[in-house]
Amino acid sequence: MEFWDKLVKAEQNIRKQVESVFGRGSAQTPLEMRREIIEQVESRIVIDASGNHFPYSKVIVQLQPPTSALRDVFASAFLQDQSLKSDVLSKLKDTQAKYPSELDVVIELLEPSGTATESAPLFQLDFEKPDPLRKTEIPSTRYLVLKGAAEQSEYAMKKERVLIGRLAEVLDREGRLVRKNDVVFLDNGEDINSTVGRIHARIWFDAEKNEFCLIDEASRYGTRIIREGRSIEIPGGNSRGVLLRSGDEIYLGQACVRFEMVRP
Repeated sequence: MEFWDKLVKAEQNIRKQVESVFGRGSAQTPLEMRREIIEQVESRIVIDASGNHFPYSKVIVQLQPPTSALRDVFASAFLQDQSLKSDVLSKLKDTQAKYPSELDVVIELLEPSGTATESAPLFQLDFEKPDPLRKTEIPSTRYLVLKGAAEQSEYAMKKERVLIGRLAEVLDREGRLVRKNDVVFLDNGEDINSTVGRIHARIWFDAEKNEFCLIDEASRYGTRIIREGRSIEIPGGNSRGVLLRSGDEIYLGQACVRFEMVRP
């Protein structure tokens, strides 16, 4: 009960904060979502003779607002002070559930879908379990900028997730940080760079397949791969993405980056 008492107090603060900016009633939808998300996380707890266990190393919450106005509301309700992430972790602690020390809670605020229908979900939850077989380190990768102007002409990384977009830091309308890009194209007004979205694409490491995958984050000008002279379109908003091969040229609108695996 202590957790829910704290949640009620937090919701009262969120309601005041959101409704002071967006008007009376605007906080109702995100507050309902907040409780549903926390309840879904709680439902994944496994109870056995040894106690409560949360057998996941990562929880990904994708917020999917249909309109720009609702996106701003979501940013205020869920991202400020990492409130939703804190609530998820607090709920697990309240249940005294054991969970992996490396548990990561990722909150992703997507661009408006433009399809405000009753059946369209406002959020999606993904749960990833630790991979007991993955003992090797994440492979090193290199990104060479072939078209467009970026902060660097070449990026070398060893990361499970690489974010690509225009601007190093993406803020919402209230000046709150939404995302930090790893491969950063300049917001210089040039034609090529203007086709790169601030939140354009991401690359993530699939440990099971030992491969990197490319995801287009519903960008305006799209993402595609040129591989051996063949063009492969990346479907926007597909959470699984398309497997990358070393040497693939990734087109972000008109800008281009070559993806390379660095072999030891």
